[in-house]
Amino acid sequence: MIKISRVLIGLALFCSACTETQKETPSGFKYTVLKAGDGVLPKKQDILVFEYVLKDSKDSVWNDTYSQGLPAAVPIGDSSTIATEKGMIQMFRLLSKGDSVKASMSIKKFFEDIGGGPAPFKVDSTLTMSYVISVKDIMNREQFQAFQVTLMDRLKTKQVSKDADLINKFLSEKNIKAEKDTSGIMYVMHKSKGGPKPTVESCVEVSYKGSFLADGQTFDQNPKMAFPLNRVILGWQRAIPLMGVGDSATFYIPSTLAYGPQGQPGAIPPNAILIFDVALLKVGNGFDQNTGACN
Repeated sequence: MIKISRVLIGLALFCSACTETQKETPSGFKYTVLKAGDGVLPKKQDILVFEYVLKDSKDSVWNDTYSQGLPAAVPIGDSSTIATEKGMIQMFRLLSKGDSVKASMSIKKFFEDIGGGPAPFKVDSTLTMSYVISVKDIMNREQFQAFQVTLMDRLKTKQVSKDADLINKFLSEKNIKAEKDTSGIMYVMHKSKGGPKPTVESCVEVSYKGSFLADGQTFDQNPKMAFPLNRVILGWQRAIPLMGVGDSATFYIPSTLAYGPQGQPGAIPPNAILIFDVALLKVGNGFDQNTGACN
């Protein structure tokens, strides 16, 4: 009986290995099919929605859509563009819903084909990059637009709760007593002089310092800056009207009222909770483009 069990286990492992199939695109890009889907290939203008994990040959994860909760998507172009497409883009044409595939390339090719330029000089040139891709769905443009709206609503709801927990934890650990705005902004009013308060349509002049809740690092500051309030992040549109001229406060801005999941490349990471120390210096009716001041 034991021998039979071992034989069955061996056969199961053997058959599992047999499901992996090597394939190649017209340009010669090789990939491995780990699991076959329904076999229905995308058509012109379809959107292929997929999850992926990107790792290097040292097993360091560079990107992971599963942990972000945000799948990737690629549009399928007209067949006339196939000849000029990179190998991975050609590969997407050959995938169906339910397919799981693995593709590897040198770090040099990764940056040339995916990054659009040469590899940074500090990157280990001996690395190999590997994608494991799982196709979740193939949609037309209307279906994809509806999918995006539903996905973003779900992610925002989840992020609102996560941000609130992180802000409350921070305030508790720092023993900071803060008030809460109906939008979810927490704030501490340091000075309240009863001066005129702006509306979202006002021009304001402020002094401020911005830092990250996660590590306290300052990312921006300015001793005097004027701007129309309706042209800045939602967090400021809700926070600044809580102040009067001459007031100062610290605001804890949830990421959903700041730069959201996209962040601001090179400055603000995705889903960053921001802390702003702000003093309201002036309120005006309009913004003068020539002088950069409120009038």
